[in-house]
Amino acid sequence: MSVRISNVSPIVVIDTPFPGELQLGDINEHVLTLKNELNVISVNYPDIPRLYPVDQVFDESTETAVRNFQSIFQLPVTGTVGKATWFEIKRIYDAVRRLASSSSEVIIPIEIYQENIPEPGANEVFPTIQLAQYFLNVLSVYYDAIPAVDINGILENETQYSIRQFQRVMGLPATGLLDDETWNLMYSYILGILETLPSSAISLPALLYPGVVLTEGSEGANVFIMQLFLSYISSIILSIPPVNTSGLFDAQMTTAVTEFQRLSGIEPTGMIDEETWSEIVDVYRQMRFSSYRPIGQYPGTLIGE
Repeated sequence: MSVRISNVSPIVVIDTPFPGELQLGDINEHVLTLKNELNVISVNYPDIPRLYPVDQVFDESTETAVRNFQSIFQLPVTGTVGKATWFEIKRIYDAVRRLASSSSEVIIPIEIYQENIPEPGANEVFPTIQLAQYFLNVLSVYYDAIPAVDINGILENETQYSIRQFQRVMGLPATGLLDDETWNLMYSYILGILETLPSSAISLPALLYPGVVLTEGSEGANVFIMQLFLSYISSIILSIPPVNTSGLFDAQMTTAVTEFQRLSGIEPTGMIDEETWSEIVDVYRQMRFSSYRPIGQYPGTLIGE
């Protein structure tokens, strides 16, 4: 479905400055931003191809997506992102996201479950803060302005500063608070980056149970993280089927969780409660960072030598 956005819609105030012309062969953080925004726009404008991988490289597929965007919105079709194209992408991206929040017919897959977010200075560990800290560390690899932080689940000064830097890069009010808009945008960027990487290229920390049971039909950041854990585990334990890393808990994920529970001696409900969450994290950590080896796996040396 294609959604038409009026050219006489209210003016959008865009805080992000024009970074200079972007073109084929460029490699920088502005290309990453461009790719993410074009992917969001493509949900409602299917003539714009979805871009994979979402990285800092302005490749031929990015050029094609830019050309299609320019054609749809009656800009000179150059395939390069000049000032007019940059701000038109910002305007349409903002409009599409606002449409998604006000219309049940237009869906952008960035809505997520959240626990209560702590106020600044809370000296308590929160799973959502811990997950946000991991997200910030991933983003710090792509954006020099966003510093990495300790993944401790506490909203301390360093984490607030990193959140503010993320907000500044994205043109949001730099409050240092993990509000809905900041969290949703952070998750959408992480989804775009990590869903294109092989599970072997991703290193996940020991994340805390978020306090909500995940079942078929659940969606959001917590489901996505569990899919990343299970993707790696299933690459080693082949009886566990692979899962889609989409952020949606589908039937395929239910099957994978059920098989994992069966192998782990947990009641095979297909749901991820605290016991299953903790076991998935523990098994992943053993496989990823120790000499854990399933029964029958080649030990790496010839027996008898």
